Amino acid sequence: MINILSYSGGADSTAALIWCKLNNIPIEDIINMEEWFPYPGDIMQKYFKYIEKKFNINIIRLPCNRLEWIRKNGGHHPRLPHPYCCRVKSEIFANYCKEKYGPEGIIIIMGIRRIESAKRNKYIEKGDWYWNNRFSVNYQYWYPIFRFIDAKHYCNINKVKINPLYDNYGRLGCLKCYKAGELRWKPRDEQQKYLIEFMEGSE
Repeated sequence: MINILSYSGGADSTAALIWCKLNNIPIEDIINMEEWFPYPGDIMQKYFKYIEKKFNINIIRLPCNRLEWIRKNGGHHPRLPHPYCCRVKSEIFANYCKEKYGPEGIIIIMGIRRIESAKRNKYIEKGDWYWNNRFSVNYQYWYPIFRFIDAKHYCNINKVKINPLYDNYGRLGCLKCYKAGELRWKPRDEQQKYLIEFMEGSE
């Protein structure tokens, strides 16, 4: 079996990493998918370096070619009611796994806790194996901190610093996620403006 940890830089995925290390769980790769709406500055990059040094690991960063995916979606930026940005990250992740390990026997370890939402409360800690038809990969999901109440406290008691981005943001992930935070299900002009400005600045 191949254990791959999906790592965002947030408290939950950091707690999952700590738990795996403390319990001697072998991890083949620790993967970060670039956010569709990235954070400004280099705070996230500096935190990744801190975590890499702290645990003597290498975080594999999978880039997202936004222009390519926008072209594949008819020239449209991801918008409600069908924002495709999460699907893009999942496909980038799956393609990496298939190319490196093949399509079978991939256990994806994620920092998901059941108290985060009513939807996640219905998850189970370790699911059955299933064939993902969309990406042609055989997956099993494992959420080792599923029953945790407070991931930040777990990081603190294990003397691992929390991402400094929490000083300004209540949650991490994509900065202006369509499905979370203050902008949830609201008009997306601010999100689109941010994305366009980011892409223009990256050219």
